[in-house]
Formats: sequence, C-alpha cells, structure tokens
Amino acid sequence: MSAILALLTAAILIVVGWLRSRRPRKEVSPVIVRRYHHRGHAWARASEDGDVIVGIDDFAQSLIGSVDEVRLPRLLKRVQQGGVAYHLRHGQRVVPIMSPIGGWIVAKNEMLASNPSLVNTSPYGDGWLVRIKPVKLQLQVNNLSSGKATQQWLDAARARLHQVFAGTPALMYQDGGEMIRDLSGKCSDPEWNVIVNEFFLNATTSAEQR
Repeated sequence: MSAILALLTAAILIVVGWLRSRRPRKEVSPVIVRRYHHRGHAWARASEDGDVIVGIDDFAQSLIGSVDEVRLPRLLKRVQQGGVAYHLRHGQRVVPIMSPIGGWIVAKNEMLASNPSLVNTSPYGDGWLVRIKPVKLQLQVNNLSSGKATQQWLDAARARLHQVFAGTPALMYQDGGEMIRDLSGKCSDPEWNVIVNEFFLNATTSAEQR
C-alpha cells in the first residue's frame, strides 16, 4: 500500500511540474536606467553597485568639438557637486566641467587616455568620465533634472545659444539649418568666454590652463 502511495505522490509531482512548465512565462520588463543632468552639462547615472557613472552630454561635446585630451582627478579624490572636477581640451582651449555628483573618485575611464574622442562619439556610453562613490546620493539627485524637465532645459539652452550668436549666423548654422559643431574652434576669444561662462557655468580665459 505504501509503495502505491509513493508512486501516486511521485506521479502527482511530475504532473504538477509539467503543468508549471507549460504555463506561459511572464515577460520581464526592462530596467529603465535614469540619467540625471547638471546645469553645467554633465550627467550622472547610478550603477547596480551603488556607484555613480559621470559624463558630459551631447550638447556639451558638440560645443567643444573634437576632444584632444581629457584631464581627470586622481583616484580617491573627493569632488564636490557643482565643483569643477574635470577638464577637456580642444586645441589651446581647456573647458572646465562641473561634477554633477559629490563623492570619491573610485574609477576613471582609462580608454580616454588613448582615445579621448570617445567623448564625442559616445558621450552617454564609452565616453563616460569617472565613477564616483556618492555621499547622500538622494539629496544630491534633488539638485539635478531628468526626463521631460531635462529635455525642456536642453531646448532652452539651444535657444539661448542661438540668441548669443544671433549676430553671427555663419557660426551657428551649416547647410540644412543644423547647428554647426565645434564652436570652440570657430569662436573669437570673447565669444568662447561667453559660452564657457553661460553653458559650463565657469568664467575662464581662452588660454590653456595648466
């Protein structure tokens, strides 16, 4: 009798397992990784391990033009949110970039040493700058924008750029009405200082900073 019960129990378990395997699987929704933006045109994205990956946005790299050198802080240095932490060089012009997040530098994008143009070709991907171990991340995120608010802000930045160069349309547009890239290589020193002050939130001279 016990042998029959054991066989019956095993048969039931097999049937239940088979029925479960036939049940349609629920589709797993992709995880949406939110990117936050700082008004100095740097972005921040949280990683799975709690660090934050930082880079510059497409608007910034288009203003700078081809990046010839990326200067990053040393490992374990503490950077402040809204403080200048990185420098990008195009020709003789060096652009100071603010950090969107404060914390300790735990990794640098070593690929940029030999291929700084990744900042131009993949500003949100392989052209990232550093990884930061943040301090009180949620409080800092409140100072950044994302989603629709970011898009509205970028649209306003483009409109402001047009306004700045309204008197010199040759600098603004190429054939087809697209904004010309590499403004840093085409501006006068006073014009470039306006761009750095207004869009990168830093007052600087046009000469290379050492």
